[in-house]
Amino acid sequence: MGDTTEPDPWDEYADGWDDDPAARTYAEAAFASLVETLARFGRTLDGLTVCDFGCGTGLLTERLADTAARIDAVDTSPAMLARLATKAETHGWDHVRLSTEVPESVRGHDLVVCSSVLSFVDDLQATTTRLAELLGDGGVFVQWDWEADPADDEPHGLTREAIRTALEGAGLVDVRVDTAFELPFEDMVMRPLIGVGRVVDRR
Repeated sequence: MGDTTEPDPWDEYADGWDDDPAARTYAEAAFASLVETLARFGRTLDGLTVCDFGCGTGLLTERLADTAARIDAVDTSPAMLARLATKAETHGWDHVRLSTEVPESVRGHDLVVCSSVLSFVDDLQATTTRLAELLGDGGVFVQWDWEADPADDEPHGLTREAIRTALEGAGLVDVRVDTAFELPFEDMVMRPLIGVGRVVDRR
């Protein structure tokens, strides 16, 4: 019998993802908002252990790679990960680990980032909680997602309340949900949400 495994629906986007100006512009703005967010906690990316959940082809990973000590880059799409693997080999990023599964280690990470992915998971609370478990004391959780309009016939993204509820339900504190950035691009304005929380006193 042949392989009956269903391909990941994101595989078909892998080839052109890095060449999409919107994707690259979004990643640059998200990274800038990440640096600003960490600065509010008196942190930088230097020497951090990071989980980049929903990393795709690594548009955010590549911006983290020069300063982070280790990155666990996780995505369900083998084709997307293959693109990132090529980048890692080209740049000699031995500290970037690729996987289709969330790391088993608990409380060993300083930072978890989730760029435009949590609106697609089957169980937002369970996924957020599992990812938050990766964080050690002082660890920071940052996500970006498009804001859903409940009035739409088929809302896309997440509401502010859904993000806040999931972060607080995962035991995170200092939770903040706000507009990440407002960036004109072609005939639209990118205006995603950013959800932030952190861990204090894991004892």
